[in-house]
Amino acid sequence: MSEKLFFKAIQSQRTSVLVINGKDLTSLPSLIQKMNYLKILDLKFNQISKLCPEFINLTQAYIFTGQCSPSPQYFKLRTLNLGNNKLEEVPEELRTLNNLETLYLSGNLIKSFSSIPCAGLVNLNFLNMNNNLLLKLPPEINRLKNLKYLSLNHNRLIGIPKELCSLTFLYEIQLNYNQIVSIPEEFKDMKNLSRLSLARNCIKEFPIVLCVLKKLRVLDLAGNFIQTVPKELQDMKLRVFFCEENPFVKKHPIYIEQKEDILTLKEITARYILNEMTEQDPWYLQGIEDFPEILNILARKRTCVLCGKRVLFPDIKCVTFKHQAKKMKKTKNLMNISNLTIKITKLYKRERQIITLTNQIKNK
Repeated sequence: MSEKLFFKAIQSQRTSVLVINGKDLTSLPSLIQKMNYLKILDLKFNQISKLCPEFINLTQAYIFTGQCSPSPQYFKLRTLNLGNNKLEEVPEELRTLNNLETLYLSGNLIKSFSSIPCAGLVNLNFLNMNNNLLLKLPPEINRLKNLKYLSLNHNRLIGIPKELCSLTFLYEIQLNYNQIVSIPEEFKDMKNLSRLSLARNCIKEFPIVLCVLKKLRVLDLAGNFIQTVPKELQDMKLRVFFCEENPFVKKHPIYIEQKEDILTLKEITARYILNEMTEQDPWYLQGIEDFPEILNILARKRTCVLCGKRVLFPDIKCVTFKHQAKKMKKTKNLMNISNLTIKITKLYKRERQIITLTNQIKNK
């Protein structure tokens, strides 16, 4: 079945894209070596456990151009997708794919990552190895000099090799759902790192080395065991910081027992207006007519049993409104003026009494 699929693809002499998904392929046929112009090869959701030896010929083959001897031509396979297959290791045949830029190996059974494939993937800039069984990365990963995106979510990694930090073009690293405990100090050298995801690992201390990364904008440390965060965090230029499900952000509920009724702002306002309307204040009586909604609310008024005043809810204790002017303290000067006025008034009344008494005596 697989041979027939490849044979159909080969019939087109310049096939550059080959997609065979979900066809239960267990291996690649040797016909793959004849696909001279292949740039994209998508073989996800099959049963491939190994690559055929002829796979290495995807980088060079002899093409007849009408001359006496065939001339070698170098292929440019740019994208390879082997996701969701049965691979148990990173295929060593990848070492010859010098022009490969994008590689998908997610959803396999990969436990080991040898140094051999790293030697030839010099132009790789995208590597996705999510959902595998990786325990560690080889130090030779530093040979992937052009790598920009690395995703290793859902593996069994317990650490990050310091050699990874020498890949200065890396701008995004995904390491969610592993068993990573700490971050190497060499992370400070990753000057172009913009996104770092370390959610659901075993990190107990905030990686303070991340605080010096000037281009870091997205940081995900959710679901770890971090107790505190350093003060240097405020100097970071993060746009997004995921930190939920860590001890330092866990909040316990606070229970408050309310012993007395608390008046709402609506109740306080209504009581005040009703009180002023009861005193026939013309300003309130005239102004309230322009607000029919307030009139509808005040129409539900009741009489308080305790104080006899109008309220909305009689089960809430009454409130007494007092004019603030009656409680205002007088300054010392005003008090002196007031006392002086009282003394002058008393003196004036006394003089009037003396004049009246004198006139009465003269009349007699």
